[in-house]
Amino acid sequence: MLRGGESEGLPGTCSYSCTPPSSSRAPRVRRAWIYAKRDVKPEEWARLREALESCSLQAAVHPSHASLSGLPALPASEAVRWADVVVAVGGDGALLRAYHETGGALPILGVSCRSVGYLMEVPLSRVEEAFRLIAGGEYWVEERMVGLASAGRWSAEFVNEVLVTPFHRERPARFTVRADGSTILQGRLDGLIVATPTGSTAYALSAGGPVLDPQLRAFSVVPLAPLTALAKPLVVSSSRRLEVAVAPDRGCAATIDGLEPLQLETCTITVAEAPRTLKLVKLPIGEDPWTKLTRRLTDTPIT
Repeated sequence: MLRGGESEGLPGTCSYSCTPPSSSRAPRVRRAWIYAKRDVKPEEWARLREALESCSLQAAVHPSHASLSGLPALPASEAVRWADVVVAVGGDGALLRAYHETGGALPILGVSCRSVGYLMEVPLSRVEEAFRLIAGGEYWVEERMVGLASAGRWSAEFVNEVLVTPFHRERPARFTVRADGSTILQGRLDGLIVATPTGSTAYALSAGGPVLDPQLRAFSVVPLAPLTALAKPLVVSSSRRLEVAVAPDRGCAATIDGLEPLQLETCTITVAEAPRTLKLVKLPIGEDPWTKLTRRLTDTPIT
């Protein structure tokens, strides 16, 4: 079975976006743990159950979905030892939460459900095809870098971005960004985004940042509403030590992957590449990444 932390060197596994491996089949999937957005409809759950049964896949769901899904509940702490793969149903938010629930221990298959779903591999209309492929080992795993933000005793991984803001956001605060000790950006801002290549097509893109190829090991640093015209988005190698400092008189907060903001005791945040990676299940029927980017830019749901 394909387990968290065992992907490096396994057949059907590649790092930082790749084409399908020309040889070796990936391990056949037998058990799937499902994490879904809150508004999945009963008929959509029925479609998932039918596809699972048709492909002879065992399945369990996050306990919050047990009553509607008709599937057995299993907490994430047990799922990482039981399942071969996570199936995230909904949009990118569901996939990001699935990563954080499991600590990135398992590869994730994204199934889009009424969402643009930039990170999702297939729409719900093709879920049976997708399950049949993973059950037969006809897939590969794409690994992408994940970021790690830390400040004092606090630390957290981010798949997309860490957003740093003044704790009281009614007016801007003075930010200083350093790379290996050298100042690369400073000035008064409403906030600052540090994004991975995966996150460069999310909030960072909407804030005027560049799109990064998923193969890159780098961060996009994007200032929000700068008062100086010289504060522009930057791309910095993930091998450098990044520090984001906010004027201490304002206090600061960090928001990881769009989750709840957290007030920080220390207003100097260090950002580095995390030791773990995001593992995405890729399929031969999946959408071309550049077509996905076009959909993202036009806000068009996958069909």
